[in-house]
Amino acid sequence: MRGIWTHARLVFDLLSMKLFVWMLGRSGELLDSHLFFFDRYSDLADYHRTHGRTAKADRLAAIAEAHYQAAPGDDDPPEAAAMAMPVPRPPVNTNAVSTTRAPKADGVKSSGLSPSSSGLA
Repeated sequence: MRGIWTHARLVFDLLSMKLFVWMLGRSGELLDSHLFFFDRYSDLADYHRTHGRTAKADRLAAIAEAHYQAAPGDDDPPEAAAMAMPVPRPPVNTNAVSTTRAPKADGVKSSGLSPSSSGLA
């Protein structure tokens, strides 16, 4: 029963994608539709080959290969360039240590820690 559903799903995928490309594609083409058809026809050829129908599998494999050859090739990736990167700022060194002690305010309560126990001594 599983084989029937596999075959039906592959055939449905092919027919629905053909309808989709026919309705929305320019001259029957969409961006990666050839790669989709290559994948589905290859799967369908494998299915028929496992069930002993080699003539039909060879015919479907030939259709898959034709779709693979018709697929647009991948372009080479663009060359990397640092011209789009901003120039880094020079490093800034900051000394955030005060040389004078700030006096304690009168209304501030102590935390209860002595300077020696808090590690501030």
